[in-house]
Amino acid sequence: MKNFHTQQGHASKIPEDRRSILLTTVNRETGAPRTTWVEFFLDEDRRILVVALPDGSRNKPGWYNDLLAEPQVTLENDAFTIEAHAVRLGESERDAALDRAAELDPVLRRERSRAPEPPPVVALNPVHGRPVGATWSSSLKLIHDAFRRELAILRNELARPGARLGAQLRINCLALCGGLGHHHRSEDDQLLPVVARHHPELADAVRRLREEHAAMDALLQQLQQVVGAADVDRASVRTEVDRLTAAVEAHLDYEEAQLLPVLAALR
Repeated sequence: MKNFHTQQGHASKIPEDRRSILLTTVNRETGAPRTTWVEFFLDEDRRILVVALPDGSRNKPGWYNDLLAEPQVTLENDAFTIEAHAVRLGESERDAALDRAAELDPVLRRERSRAPEPPPVVALNPVHGRPVGATWSSSLKLIHDAFRRELAILRNELARPGARLGAQLRINCLALCGGLGHHHRSEDDQLLPVVARHHPELADAVRRLREEHAAMDALLQQLQQVVGAADVDRASVRTEVDRLTAAVEAHLDYEEAQLLPVLAALR
């Protein structure tokens, strides 16, 4: 696990092998902030979904009761702080989301079977967000590490028993493609022009980074095509994800070696 400090100032840990985020609600009983790790999954629209499973002797976890009273919440990981609005899903949407998530999560599958009724599912819709890092260099490193962790989680999911890909795995693959593509476009449009303007001596490195972005975009498109095939299996997708992972990790290592020293001086 990796330590980081939340906006409330206390140290916390990021579980490396699960998609988890730190959720801060307003405690409906005391009015004070309540901060809790929650596991999440995504839907087709890349919304952040969380399941309100029973918490010990309580039917619903405290954070769920909080956001029913005050739906404005804060989400944190080691790369971003996000203000979000919580919306409880309706029955049909909830059941479809639970079915998808249970394909990959044996804990959720077991807890769902034990519950007397389906647990609520809440969508946490981002309103605005900001990077955690205080400088360009720290923000870039934190975002890169988040992509490294997501690639590792996805590869682990693809390696689990089972031949079929499943709806949630498709969503996870497509979300990764969308996130990486957006990140590379942002670098091409915002970060690399600043580096080129302030550090002309890095022209060759900037050119190489742009070329690698284009090459990875082709890999992302290939992965999307494979995932979109009706009869694709996990092994085929894992091959594409392994190929993408090798390219992305080599690219991130090179980019950090070239840019982090100069970005530390930029504000």
